Amino acid sequence: MSDVLSAWAAITDWLAVHAPASHATLRPGAAVADVRSTEDELGLSLPAELATLLTVCDGTVDASAHDRDPDEYDPGLFLAQHHLLPLEEIAHVRGGGGNTDPFWGSWVPFAVTDYSLPPWGGLAIDAGGRLATFHLAGGEPPSEPLTSPGYGSLGEFLAALAEALTQGTGPLRAGVVLQAEETQIRKSAPQAPA
Repeated sequence: MSDVLSAWAAITDWLAVHAPASHATLRPGAAVADVRSTEDELGLSLPAELATLLTVCDGTVDASAHDRDPDEYDPGLFLAQHHLLPLEEIAHVRGGGGNTDPFWGSWVPFAVTDYSLPPWGGLAIDAGGRLATFHLAGGEPPSEPLTSPGYGSLGEFLAALAEALTQGTGPLRAGVVLQAEETQIRKSAPQAPA
């Protein structure tokens, strides 16, 4: 779990300096009792790495409900173009209390591509800690299985993101560079007269 915590610390430290509006979307960690309550609702144990992450950051808030710098690129979308879901949204997306869609099986969705839309795509983790992407075509579960985004674990994924942000290297570099360039373009664009 130290991989998750050290990578997350590097990510949040970088956000605090270079993307303060994104940093402002981070929610405080969930209480262990809340994690256990969500597990009871879902009828399964959350993967250990995800539970650890949620105890230091219980997802992000919807940036549209936040005062933010309009020049910063979509705050909260720093997790390789995904928003980290809080516990209650994880339970909502997956379903609980006997209402879980059979599609999910042992998979737990933990990040989505857009907060303003139903969760039609995102990242999921299974009971064994493997990562996958999911896409719900038209809001319906896909007929094909979840596919791996190329990281063996949440810790490896977060480490790659931390490397891309702090060193500008690694497999996630392209997405981070594009995001930084979009922010720079917005900041350097001429402003309309008031």
